[in-house]
Amino acid sequence: MTSKESLKLSSLTKLVSLLSIENHYAQPIFSIATSYFIYRMTWKPKNSHRRRISFTSASMAMGAWPEKVNMCDPIINAAIFMDEIPNRIELLKLVEHALTFERMAGVPTGTIGKNDWYFREIEQIDPNSLIREVTMTGNERDLVDFIGTHMQDSLRDPVSRGQELPWWEFLVIKNTGTCSSAVVLRIEHVLADGLSLVKLFEQFLRREDGSPVGELIPKSMGNKFKKQKKNKLSMYCKVMPSLGKVLTLPSSKFDHDTSFSKSANKNMTYSGHRKAVVFKTIPLALIKDLKNAYGVTVNDVLFTSLSIAISSYNGNCSVTSKKGKKLQCRALMPIALPRSDDDNVTKSKALRNKWVFISADMGAGITDPVERLYHVHDVMNGLKNSPIAQVQYSVQESIPPKLPLSIGRQTVFDSFCRHSLIFSNVPGPTYPCLFANKLATGCQMFFN
Repeated sequence: MTSKESLKLSSLTKLVSLLSIENHYAQPIFSIATSYFIYRMTWKPKNSHRRRISFTSASMAMGAWPEKVNMCDPIINAAIFMDEIPNRIELLKLVEHALTFERMAGVPTGTIGKNDWYFREIEQIDPNSLIREVTMTGNERDLVDFIGTHMQDSLRDPVSRGQELPWWEFLVIKNTGTCSSAVVLRIEHVLADGLSLVKLFEQFLRREDGSPVGELIPKSMGNKFKKQKKNKLSMYCKVMPSLGKVLTLPSSKFDHDTSFSKSANKNMTYSGHRKAVVFKTIPLALIKDLKNAYGVTVNDVLFTSLSIAISSYNGNCSVTSKKGKKLQCRALMPIALPRSDDDNVTKSKALRNKWVFISADMGAGITDPVERLYHVHDVMNGLKNSPIAQVQYSVQESIPPKLPLSIGRQTVFDSFCRHSLIFSNVPGPTYPCLFANKLATGCQMFFN
């Protein structure tokens, strides 16, 4: 350890000691937290010709859930709707470009329960094998249902796919009916998170005049982390409370048993019975008008709208009437952490999983919609002004690899089964785009 690292560790240890006296979260986890920070400051990766992937990625490859849950593979289905499907030659150009990325040209390989996973390159991949074409006839609802029937088609099984292939494909759905066709990028979450896929689509998409789309990720998404850097002392003081929340989340109270959340409980299992429901497109201008009128964010408006829709679904059931404003209905929100410019351009690092789940209360017991909107705004601001996302990421990358696999999986289950839903959004272009030289009419993410 260098003298600079020793000084940082000494200062942090003093801070932890002070916080352990003042904060009720810190006292029971003082020894764990101290060991954890010492580990993070002194650990150095072993030299290896293989680039080890994050434990977050490895967990999804080896299975992050207890076997009794019977959970499906985590497959992201990004559907691009278009009136005319692209020809195979144009799609092959995209496939060949995708294969230049390390994760798109290999398969995750490692030991179950160990933190030794990496991507093993597959030699001599035929780009045609990563394009699958199917035909259907129907309307818009039929198309969504058809995508739903293929959401969990295996990307891992070499038998069903005819050979060993990377864990992704383009599913081309030609609709001979009354609405659009679609090209669906089906990709295992092991390969990339939502922010990484946005960077990938920046290279797939073109404006109508054929020029690059440029940056699709709003600068505002990274501003919250820049603000945290300016308030380092404040952030340091919040580290221990955040660590307490992270470590106690799997044992927190279950959400109340409403009509919407009744399936989320300690006996939760994956039934396989799923139906995709796509809401009508809402004009972004309307959402921005609401955002500006109340001084909140676009995400606040959408999160509150979903919260109100859930309340309408629940109706005046006995639980909601009894609990009132104390009704607990929470969402797990995936929060993407910032990446360096080098990570975004280096083919071996550009696709990755650098994100965490953060718990957020939806204010489901608040009847007045404006009051609920401001409650959500306060919740979101509290998360933005807290180091909890960085603490969560550090914990999930350092502690679970040292635990038995069964404990790690149970911790994941315990966190999920206490929440009512997952709420996620991904930025995209606000103008017409070409995908494989064909005009895209819409985009929808499907994830099971």
